[in-house]
Amino acid sequence: MEQTSLTIVPQDSTDPREIFATETARLSALAPKLSAVLTEMESVARVEEIPIIGRLEGAVLRMLAGLHCRPGARILDIGTAIGYSALWLADALPAGGRIVSIEIDPERAARAEDYIARAGYADRIQVMVGDAFELIPQLGTFDLIFQDVMKHRYFGSDAFLALDLLKLSTSHLAGNGIMIIDNAFCGGKVFETDDAHTLNQVIGVRNLNEALANDPAFQSVIVPLRDGLWVARRVD
Repeated sequence: MEQTSLTIVPQDSTDPREIFATETARLSALAPKLSAVLTEMESVARVEEIPIIGRLEGAVLRMLAGLHCRPGARILDIGTAIGYSALWLADALPAGGRIVSIEIDPERAARAEDYIARAGYADRIQVMVGDAFELIPQLGTFDLIFQDVMKHRYFGSDAFLALDLLKLSTSHLAGNGIMIIDNAFCGGKVFETDDAHTLNQVIGVRNLNEALANDPAFQSVIVPLRDGLWVARRVD
């Protein structure tokens, strides 16, 4: 099946409740350099249609990482794009914490490294260029994994690759670790009935949703924020 892209999910919802929550999140104090870089990235992403998680989801991600991570924690960010989510995660890291962020597109990875350096977090984030399936087996275990890959790039050729990436991520998640997965709704396509034109990435995300929901190794829930955010805690 052709690897057709889905419509990019806007970084900010049109739901008035999420608009209010987003504006409230903007009142939260951030370091001046980080605040300026995040604001610039949001503007660039809108103009260039780069998929980033947006201010509200970024604040939620930072909160979850801050609640869970201890000194020396390791975070894996799968799908760097231009480094927006990695910066939110880095801002929550306690002393000695490190983030490994994987990006398959070299140009986006280079832009991410520039933004990360300008924000002052180059000492906490390592951007690796390559395919997550090839890189993750080399990386050991992590206390938190955030998965936000380009679904058409990773799952477009085969819907089962979504389950493969889930299993690979699970195998590198530490005990009591947290796994967060974006786009559980796949732009709303997971709610539709399959037909001959259903994209592999949609089928893949639907299969991932079912597998994670039924996995006894996790306590998990989809938070209906933006395009759906899986939050799962390992309990096995």
